[in-house]
Amino acid sequence: MKKIYLLVFVVLLMLLIPSAVSALGSIAVSSSPAGALVFLDSIDKGVTPLTIDNVTIGAHNVLLMKSGYLNHLSSVTVMDGETVTLSITLTTTSSTPAISSITPSSASNSGSQTVVIAGTNFSGSTVSLTKSGQSTLIGGPIGTDESTTLIRNFNLDGIAPGTWNVEILNVDGGTVTGTFTVNSATTASITSISPTSGLVNTTVSTTIAGTGFVPNSATIRLYRSGNYIIGTVNSGGTATQLTGTFNLNQATPGAYDVCVLPDGTDVSKICSQTFTILSSTSAANGSIYIQSSPTSSKVFLNNVFQGYTPMTLYNLTSGSTPLVTVRSAGYNEWSRNVAVTAGGTTTVTASLVLAPEETTATITTPTPTVTTVKTTAKSTAKVPTPWPSATPTPAASPVSIIAILGAVGVGFIVIRKW
Repeated sequence: MKKIYLLVFVVLLMLLIPSAVSALGSIAVSSSPAGALVFLDSIDKGVTPLTIDNVTIGAHNVLLMKSGYLNHLSSVTVMDGETVTLSITLTTTSSTPAISSITPSSASNSGSQTVVIAGTNFSGSTVSLTKSGQSTLIGGPIGTDESTTLIRNFNLDGIAPGTWNVEILNVDGGTVTGTFTVNSATTASITSISPTSGLVNTTVSTTIAGTGFVPNSATIRLYRSGNYIIGTVNSGGTATQLTGTFNLNQATPGAYDVCVLPDGTDVSKICSQTFTILSSTSAANGSIYIQSSPTSSKVFLNNVFQGYTPMTLYNLTSGSTPLVTVRSAGYNEWSRNVAVTAGGTTTVTASLVLAPEETTATITTPTPTVTTVKTTAKSTAKVPTPWPSATPTPAASPVSIIAILGAVGVGFIVIRKW
C-alpha cells in the first residue's frame, strides 16, 4: 500500500514541475479618457479598461491609441504571478489649420469688407485682424463655417493702412496666420482711359490708368444720370492699371463718367475722365476691327502698340488711312494702310506667313561596326552540396529533464529500499 502512495507522490511531482517552468503574469490597463485601443507587443488586445492575462514573464511594450490624442507607449516588466498596473492620461492633439487663399487680399479703410478664407482643418475658428500698435479686429461670422471655408465681415472704417495679420484660432488650440492689406481710401485716382469713346451695340476694350487700385478687387463702371454700365476687369489688374471691357449693347449714346471702385465697394468709388458712346448714325469717327491667323498677334497702329488680335481700334479719324501692322514670333510681319469710314467699322484679316528657317547641313561620319563572337566554356567545377534545409528540433529544457529524472530516480530508490 505504501508503494502505491509513493508512486502517486512521484506522478504529482512530475506534474508540478512543468507548471513551475511556465511562469505567467498579468497587465491591467486603464486610460483617461477610456476607450483607447491597447496593443501588447503590436498585438491588438482590446480597449481600455482591460486586464491582459497569461502574459509571459519579462519585458513587454504596451501601446495606447485613441483618435484626437497622442499615441502613448509604455515598457513594462511582468513578474511571475504578478499583475502590472498601467493608468495612462492621454494627451490631446490640436488640429493645425492651413490657409490657401484670402479673397479679397486687400481693401480700403472705408466701410466694411467681407473676406472669404479658404484652407483646411478649420474647427470652431475665431478670425481676427491684428497689427502692432493697433486694436484687434474680430471678424463677424457670415453663414455656417466649414472645415475648408470661413466667411467673416470686418469693419475697416478708419483703421490704419498697411499689412495686417489674419489670425485663425481653432477651439482645440490650432492656429495659423496669413496677411491682409489695408489701403487708404484717399490715395486712389484715375488719370486716363483709352480709348475715350466707343460705338453703341459693340463691346469695347479699355485701359484705365491711375493709382490706389486693389488687384483682384477693383471694379470699373460707366455712369450717366443714374445709369450704370458695369465693366469686366481682365486678370485682376494692378495697382496702377485696369484693363477690361464694356458691353455697350443698347446703351444710350452720350458722355459718361468713368468710375473705379478701388477695392470693389461703393464707399470707395471715385469718378474721373469721360467716355463717349457714339451712335452709328452720328459718329464722326470710325473703327477698324482686326483679326489674324494665328490669333493673339500684336497689333500696332502707326507703329504704336495697341493690343492683341482680335481687337477693335475705336475713334479713328474718318477718311484717314492709318498703318496697321500685325506681328507674331516666327512669322513675317503683316502691314497695310486701312481706310477709316465715318460711323463705320472696317474689318481686316491678317494672314501671317511663317518666316523661313535657316538650315545647316550636318555631315555624319559613319561609325565602323565591330562584331564580337561570344565563346561559352563549359565549367568543370563541382557544385557544392547545400546545407540541410530541415529545421532542427529544439532541445528540451535541461532543467525540466534533470528535475524529471531526479524525481523518477528518487522514487525507484525508495521503492527498492521499501
